[in-house]
Order: sequence, then C-alpha cells, then structure tokens
Amino acid sequence: MKKLISTLSLVALSATITPAQDNICRCGKGYHAPIGVGGDHLHPKGEGMLTYKYMNMDMDGNRDGTDRVSNSDVLADFMVTPTQMTMEMHMFGGMVAPNDNITLMAMIPYLLNDMEHLTRMGGKFSTQSEGFGDLKTTALISLWEKDGHRIHAHAGVSWPTGSTDEKDQTPMGRAVLPYPMQLGSGTIDLLPGLTYGGYEQNLSWGAQALAVVRMDENDEDYTLGDRLSATTWASYKWCAGFSNSLRLSIEDWDDIEGADGRLNPMMVPTARTDLRGGTLATLGIGANFSSQSDLLAGHHLAIEWEIPIYQDLNGPQLETDSRLTIGWQKVW
Repeated sequence: MKKLISTLSLVALSATITPAQDNICRCGKGYHAPIGVGGDHLHPKGEGMLTYKYMNMDMDGNRDGTDRVSNSDVLADFMVTPTQMTMEMHMFGGMVAPNDNITLMAMIPYLLNDMEHLTRMGGKFSTQSEGFGDLKTTALISLWEKDGHRIHAHAGVSWPTGSTDEKDQTPMGRAVLPYPMQLGSGTIDLLPGLTYGGYEQNLSWGAQALAVVRMDENDEDYTLGDRLSATTWASYKWCAGFSNSLRLSIEDWDDIEGADGRLNPMMVPTARTDLRGGTLATLGIGANFSSQSDLLAGHHLAIEWEIPIYQDLNGPQLETDSRLTIGWQKVW
C-alpha cells in the first residue's frame, strides 16, 4: 500500500507539469531519451520500432545502510559472503502503434549472472545462472500533448516467463541459488507509470515514474518486493542526428515477503529475505546517434553509463558500482 500511495503521488506531481504551448515530439523528429529509459515515446499510427539493448551492471563489495562493510564483517554472521557480481542482459523489444494515441510495447530479457563468493574458511567459488527473464507487455497511452510537450501513461503487465528454480554447483553440492541469481519473479506483476517529455529547438527533456506491483506469491512461497523508480533527463542535439544526455535516477525496492524453504538464511546474506530492499540513486551520461543517410534511415545507436551517487541498502548487500547500456533501434 505504501508503494501504491507513493506511485500515485508521483503521478499526481508529474501531471501538474503543464507547459504553455500543438505538435508532439515523437521519435521521428530526432529527439531521443537516454537509451536507459524505456517507453519514453509513442509512435504515429502504423509505425513501429525494433530494439536491442545490451546492459551490464557491476557490483563489488557489500554495504549495510549507507556504509561499506568488509568481507570479515559479513563472515562474522554468515558462513559465506558474496564479494562481487556481474549482471548482463540482452534485451529484445518491439513497439507498434495501432493508432496515434496508443503504442503497444513488448520486451523480454536474456540474462547472464555471475556471483563470486568467499567462505569463512577462506575458500572461493562462483555461481552462474543464465536464461530468459520475465516478458513485459505495455500499452503506452497518450494523455496530453501540446506544441512539443506530451504526457503519456504506461499500463503494463510482467509475465512470469523467467525461472525461479535456478541451481548451480556450490561447496555443499548442487543447490538452489539465492534470490538475486534467479531469472524471474515467478508472479504476474503490474507495471503502471507516467512519462512527460518536451523539446524546444536543440534541447529536449523529460521525466518518468514507474512502478512494479507484485500481485501474488510464486510457486516457491515468496514475493519479490515492489519497486518504484523515478528519473529525469535533459538532452542537447549538437547537430542533425547526434545528441548528448544527462540523467538523474532514483530507485526504491522492498524486501522479499515469504521465503523459499529450500534456502538456508543462516548461510549467506543473499538467502535472507529481509536483506533485499534498498534505495539507489544514479547519474547517467549518454550519447545518441541517428543515421542521416538514406541507406541507414531509421537506425539509431545509443550508449549510457551510470554511476551511483547514493546507496542505502538493507544489508549486508552487494552495492552497485556502475551500469552500462548500449542500444540499437530501427524505426519502420
């Protein structure tokens, strides 16, 4: 309930942005949000877009609250501590517009996770998981547009196509992997949101608020925490087809409710459901390139690098060091 209230508050706040001035800034005009922002624009009737994104997130060292904690601190309470993790994602997506006011969007990720561990006895080992994650389908619905400004709503559903039964070899034998190494939520989740965007001459900007609302308990008897994210950005177009962007983001997510009975919460902090929540704020720098040649018309390349500026984690929990997103889009 707290998450829903926070989401509604952000939506209400965004809806108060009413710049005076009737020509929507759509993707085809060459104004793009940073590649790390999804669902930032609608398409005109009959138009669509294919998307591929590669995302890499590095996590190194543990944090409890806003403070770093050492491996020895974690091992004083647990038999094993995670030391670092690399999360890679190949995101495949598509958009199509049945009319000028609605654009339909679908995305599915392919995930590769690698986590390094240290035991209390000084041993080291790693675990991996790999596969498709949860399928997300969303309708982007135009609410208001006027002279280069627009607001649209997100009405989405996440479908539990990702596995929650990933296993790998550990010093104790082949075992179920802890929560961060699973590929999906195991639940149907609602994906509400709101996006505002605008432009004037070579400058474009926007803001977005999104939520993930878990609807039920999965087959393993737990529910991942609800998530709320908000981001705002500005982009400057230096010349036809090339722009740079600056983006500020904040994410907040809850602890897990329930528990997977196959995991031992005394063994490693990643198996503790009360050590999964947190808040993360990042600053992102991006570049966007849209081809101006007839041969590559409609192709768009982009990159964004994000670094944390604030982290408060229900820890000990691995902290985020950086996130990199590289993407290709083709409008048709």
